[in-house]
Amino acid sequence: MARRRRFQHGSIGKRGKRKKVWVARWREDVVGPDGALVRVRRTEILGTVAEVPTRRQAEQLLSDRLRHVNSGNHRPQWACTFRTFVQGQWEPGVFPSVKYSTRKHYEYAIRVHLLPTFGDSQLRLISRNAVQEFVAVKLRSGLAWKPVRHLRTVLGTILGAAESWGLIDRNPVRLTRFPRRPPQPERHSIAPEQIRQLLDCLPEPSRSVACLLVSTGLRIGELLALRWRDVDLDTRTLHVRQTVYEGHFDEPKTRRSNRTVPLGPKAVATLASRCAPTVSSETLVFGTRNGTPLSRRNLLHRQLVPTAAALGIHGINWHWWRHANATLLDAVGAPLGTVQALLGHSSSEITREVYLHAVPADARRAVEGVEELIGPKWTQVLETQKPGSRLIH
Repeated sequence: MARRRRFQHGSIGKRGKRKKVWVARWREDVVGPDGALVRVRRTEILGTVAEVPTRRQAEQLLSDRLRHVNSGNHRPQWACTFRTFVQGQWEPGVFPSVKYSTRKHYEYAIRVHLLPTFGDSQLRLISRNAVQEFVAVKLRSGLAWKPVRHLRTVLGTILGAAESWGLIDRNPVRLTRFPRRPPQPERHSIAPEQIRQLLDCLPEPSRSVACLLVSTGLRIGELLALRWRDVDLDTRTLHVRQTVYEGHFDEPKTRRSNRTVPLGPKAVATLASRCAPTVSSETLVFGTRNGTPLSRRNLLHRQLVPTAAALGIHGINWHWWRHANATLLDAVGAPLGTVQALLGHSSSEITREVYLHAVPADARRAVEGVEELIGPKWTQVLETQKPGSRLIH
């Protein structure tokens, strides 16, 4: 015989000495780890006495909390912890369907940030306030705005899955507010002189890697996954079919990333210098003696960054060369659609807002061109407005 559901009124009390708070208590049905229905005691802080000055107001808040418990369509929630859900259900269900690089980012965010904070908390008890405090603590700790937003997104994805699977009533992350992004430093311009300096000073194989990145706009993972079967020196094209991340080969980032890229004379010469007469079509263009792909991290820290620092150029990484390619394409007048297709972007907004940097010489010519369009009479008007000149009404 089914147990009769009791109407919950709950109880309220004060707690604390210096900063008193209202504490609400009630009983609630939950589903235990074995699937059996268990009645547990629930405790929740409604707010400080300064925020909620009267007991009547606190009782109203408690009534709002109990509305879903006393409703006829209330579903008992699972009492499993965040750790149990993530490791037992979410990771086995999600990881096989995502790219390897995405999986590594998820694993890092969960292991380093989310499990230490929410690991032992029951899913049903993770509140909006707890998520909001988590975001505030991470920002106060010195973590940058973008990584904190990424952590919040990962947490929201996990709790969204718990909501869709019926383990919690709603996703508390959707109820939180993320602070505005602080002012960002002005993006550094990309000058052709910097590119030439780096290419002249870089040792091999980083010099060839950088030359091809700036000529083709490929991502570093796409270039390091390139095999000789993907290169056609006769038609001067290469085909992007794979990407590599930490030695793991995968499909390109997006559907548009699977593309054919034309090669200029310098890119053809760079590839031809690395092509041995007896090379196999399955051999990597940039591989080790063992046939494994080169490590982007080793090349970055052992060759690219030290060379750039010696030249007084800072903020350089492998992705900088992709930005440089987009900027140079824009400087020579390539249409936005062409730049988008060459870079393999799914949206022209990404190409325009993220990848196009002003070339200093082009910016100056553009400003001077505007003044030329205005004409010489504009300067004559300014002359008449100097102190001592007579204004014409």
